[in-house]
Amino acid sequence: MTRSAQAPSLTLLLDTISSDLDRVNAWLDERYQPDHPRLAPLIEHVRGFRGKQVRAAQVMLVAQGCGGIRPEHTVVAGVVEMIHAATLVHDDLLDGAAERRGMDCVHRRWDAHSSVLLGDWIYAQAFLQATELSDNLCSRELARATARVCRGEIRQNLSAGDFDLDEAEYLDQIDGKTAALFEAAGRLGAAYAGADLELRERCARHGLLAGRAFQMQDDLLDLVGDEDRARKSLGTDWANGKMTLPLIRLRDALDEEQREALRAQFGTGAPREVLFDGPFAEALEDAVARSRAEIAETLEQSCQALEALPEAGPRQQLIDLTRFLGSRTR
Repeated sequence: MTRSAQAPSLTLLLDTISSDLDRVNAWLDERYQPDHPRLAPLIEHVRGFRGKQVRAAQVMLVAQGCGGIRPEHTVVAGVVEMIHAATLVHDDLLDGAAERRGMDCVHRRWDAHSSVLLGDWIYAQAFLQATELSDNLCSRELARATARVCRGEIRQNLSAGDFDLDEAEYLDQIDGKTAALFEAAGRLGAAYAGADLELRERCARHGLLAGRAFQMQDDLLDLVGDEDRARKSLGTDWANGKMTLPLIRLRDALDEEQREALRAQFGTGAPREVLFDGPFAEALEDAVARSRAEIAETLEQSCQALEALPEAGPRQQLIDLTRFLGSRTR
């Protein structure tokens, strides 16, 4: 149930902004400094979670497309990445995940209390840095986005075990927990490049739809991805009773008897492999194909929002990066 096609090289896609991303990483290294030696091992561990940094890349490419990268963009991209890192620490605990990027999750290496408090520390450091910009646009926008992230996570947590969750509620949840940060990154990347309000909102819409597709792809990989490629625990949504797009498509394709059989195993901790063979296998193949088509369509809608970007080169790079989100295997 895995895809054999190789994803395009992210390094190649981001070649023109590699020095800008290097500055973001240097900025992050300076901010991930513990104020007590006992905190040092946890922070060093989280530094190893840095992955694709697509949100930072989004900020920089939007900035290029709107007229140019400015010093403020390094701070914006860094703060966005810190907020994302904090959500990962908390998400891994909530999902009961064991591994991320080939490393133990924080709550597995230490404990749940340390995981919660470390995530809170990263949030606090991120917002402290945002307040040091010359205006309050970044701190205000990211505060709103973070509130939406938390609200989305709360709604998802409260709906755990809800086998009958509908698609509208699922989309609302992921637009909060994931897409809100992409949306804010797009708006801020444009704003600090001097874009007008209309262009800012186009970039924000691109981010919202790209983030929605990113989470839909993440949910698909959680169900049918390869753990060795993903380098993190998979199958946690199914095991924990979180209804996602491919599971919605699978549920809705089954007859009543099969649907009740699926309901009986949903959220019981059963491994995802029970879906791969037997009565659910054929419907799952169709559900996965439909989900991939919907992800591709969402990404194309996201790319359409970029037509207003005045700079052609960065616009095409951002389109290529957006489409990459639907082909990734981790």
